[in-house]
Amino acid sequence: MEFRAILLRPKGPLTEIPRADTLFGAIASAVAVLNGGNAVEELVNAFKAGARISSAFPYFKDAYYLPKPFSVELVDFEMEYEEAKRIRRAKYLDVRNFERALRLEPFEAPDINVHKKVSVPRVVLDRVTSDSALYFWDEVRFRDDAGLYFLYSGPDGVFMDYIEPAVRLLGDSGIGGKSTWGFGLFEPEFSRLKIKAPTSDYEVTLSNALPTKKPVLWRLFRKGGWSFGRRKPKMTFIEEGSVVKNDPGRFEELDLGLPFKVHIYGLTFPVPAILPDMEGLK
Repeated sequence: MEFRAILLRPKGPLTEIPRADTLFGAIASAVAVLNGGNAVEELVNAFKAGARISSAFPYFKDAYYLPKPFSVELVDFEMEYEEAKRIRRAKYLDVRNFERALRLEPFEAPDINVHKKVSVPRVVLDRVTSDSALYFWDEVRFRDDAGLYFLYSGPDGVFMDYIEPAVRLLGDSGIGGKSTWGFGLFEPEFSRLKIKAPTSDYEVTLSNALPTKKPVLWRLFRKGGWSFGRRKPKMTFIEEGSVVKNDPGRFEELDLGLPFKVHIYGLTFPVPAILPDMEGLK
């Protein structure tokens, strides 16, 4: 399997590592600026027809990292206790070890230290009394030669007409919160990434998703946020690395009192993965 890889070489810190729904929301907003509201509907329809983006994952130099498939948690690999404990704690695998994990072959979990979350003190002033108050703001910082990337799968025309121009605009305007403070700015770079996946009816999703049926293996989290100054209700997603079977995921359309509907991206980014004891998981 070959995908387009969109590298986001950071110019500064981020408020968080963006997941697929955040990336799609930012891309859709940029498409609206560049091409108008009708283009956003065209973009949504293209994704409903099969285009996909993943969540953002770290890279360091020429090493790309992907989420550890939850399927490996069903396997008792024969290894030393400390190594087994490190693999259980690992969040990301490099591509070659990710491919081994998809096949349930013994793999290693490399130590990666490409970014860290830092609490930064800030001061806010009361507009009426001018009294000051101290609070802390979390930001994600990257080491040199490190950053984030996400994957795209789908028609080249959709990528050239919508995704690439939107990403170039977002490089200067930012992804995520506090872009007016300089957060989320990046230099885009476009490449490709190959993943050797097995043949299987089961799939690991590389995006957080809103499933349409019960997943096979999953971990849940709740996520809300803001869109055009309106608070979005919290929704329940499955995490990246979850395993599904024949589930494309779905969009959720929200009416936030705006002149248009807000589309919440919840499509899966499926990569085939082998599972043990498949009969018991059907």
